[in-house]
Amino acid sequence: MRNLANILTGMNLVCGFAAILLAMDGHMVLSAWLIMLAVTLDAFDGKAARFFGVSSPLGLQFDSMADVVSMGVAPSVLCYAAAFQDESILGMVVCTIPVLAAAFRLARFNVLTSRVSGLYEGLTSPLHAGLVATFVIMNIHLWGEIASAEVLAGLLIATSLLMVGRLPIGGLPRFTFREHGRNMIRLVALALFILAAMFDPPLLSFPIMLLLVLSAIVAGQLQARRKSEEDDDLPEPLTSIGKNS
Repeated sequence: MRNLANILTGMNLVCGFAAILLAMDGHMVLSAWLIMLAVTLDAFDGKAARFFGVSSPLGLQFDSMADVVSMGVAPSVLCYAAAFQDESILGMVVCTIPVLAAAFRLARFNVLTSRVSGLYEGLTSPLHAGLVATFVIMNIHLWGEIASAEVLAGLLIATSLLMVGRLPIGGLPRFTFREHGRNMIRLVALALFILAAMFDPPLLSFPIMLLLVLSAIVAGQLQARRKSEEDDDLPEPLTSIGKNS
């Protein structure tokens, strides 16, 4: 079981690659659900590594490379196949932007030396991939195709800007019932989101995913403000007596 984290990461990568192939063959909905499965697997591989005490720089790099495929390339290929094939160069440009943003976002995360616990800088690539995949699923469920390529393009550009930006974003709650307070509230909220989406996944997954992203943004702002206020309340360091000014 000590290799469970790498197995989950490998399954994440396989799902992303399969999603690309299925999108190219015209199976948009199945491709989108595979991306969502990759997002789910990605949520647990790091937790498995910490649980078994096998976290390593190699595992971190493997996870990031898998995420570039599953959360960066696969959603963009899905969008291109579903809505932008007739847009030629413009469609290629719109779909390339999220790939670059996701790769930059993951690389920046790997080299950050200091992080605020429970916060991310910028939108995470799984949230981007989840938004895009569920948007495609909802559109095909309601209209049999992407109702508006312009709206999808706007979504891709918006999530790309959020990924490369420095906006504090709240992370997933820790999956434990022993921590009360904010973590328990976030855990219950996440469970309610998932239960709500299960009533009609093709229709409700995107609104629930959008609400989850907005909640993460609000939570990130509140936590960053609290951290800033706590830092302001700390006493200033004493200067040396007789130090020349």
